[in-house]
Amino acid sequence: MAALPPMAVAGFGLALLSLVGGGAQVWRMAGASGAYSLLMVTGVVGVTCVLSALLGMGPAGKHAPLVVLVGLATLPWMLGIAGSQESMERVLATLPEGHHGEALAQWVSGTGEAMVTRLVGAWMSAALLGAVALGLVLQHKRATHGGEPSGRLLGAALGLALGGMALVVALEAHQLFALFTSLGERAPETRALLISASTDTLARLQACRMALMGLMAILSLALVCWQFFLHPDAVGQWAGSLMLGAIVALVVILDGRPLRLAAEEASRAQVPGTPLSSLIRGVLADALEAVPPTGHLPAPTLTPKP
Repeated sequence: MAALPPMAVAGFGLALLSLVGGGAQVWRMAGASGAYSLLMVTGVVGVTCVLSALLGMGPAGKHAPLVVLVGLATLPWMLGIAGSQESMERVLATLPEGHHGEALAQWVSGTGEAMVTRLVGAWMSAALLGAVALGLVLQHKRATHGGEPSGRLLGAALGLALGGMALVVALEAHQLFALFTSLGERAPETRALLISASTDTLARLQACRMALMGLMAILSLALVCWQFFLHPDAVGQWAGSLMLGAIVALVVILDGRPLRLAAEEASRAQVPGTPLSSLIRGVLADALEAVPPTGHLPAPTLTPKP
């Protein structure tokens, strides 16, 4: 079980190379994220080592608390969110008043580059959460009986659902990075098609996100109720489950903060009366107008799906 986290990180790392388009693109992303690249690598390696040590205690009958295992696995994701937040704030601070022309082009490019740390952090947390979930399942098979092993199995399901959410977030961040950093290089006649395709992809990812959020809410409630009604006097167990649910909710809430900043800035640049009925679709709609075209092309209207 101690080998699960490093194996998961190594496998997902190779998959990330394929996702972003090879080593050259990775170096480009590392340059965009700056010092956070080194910080992210250090954080992922450190968390991987700690989780390996904690899961390695399982065969000896020593089990780390669920909240510790899942909380550690989400640290790269949290670090990525912090990096994206700082990048967005830095981009917005440099924009002049009256956002138009080159300023809006800078906003679009900066928003895409800000997604790099969110992408890498969520991707690595997905790997670690999957390893933790598998480790908890293996520990459950070794256990004999009792509520705690069953509770850990519910925790494994919650960790796996959170890992699925992290994977969806990483794919969303990659889509935004690829779109916003390449939009200015596209010919005017291809921008509408590019944004339309990205909008459809992001809409599907949003549907997956909502389904996973519902599943995580159900699993969190089930875990807390299981621990409380089975051992109401064991405050540490059900309180830890309650804290685990709070961590899951906190990560999901904080993850939307960088894009919320981008959407707020987009709402100032868009035509008055056009609502931001969808966070992602709103940012994409404004991105088309943000980059000054080299030729005349009427900006197409992206109608949000109900």
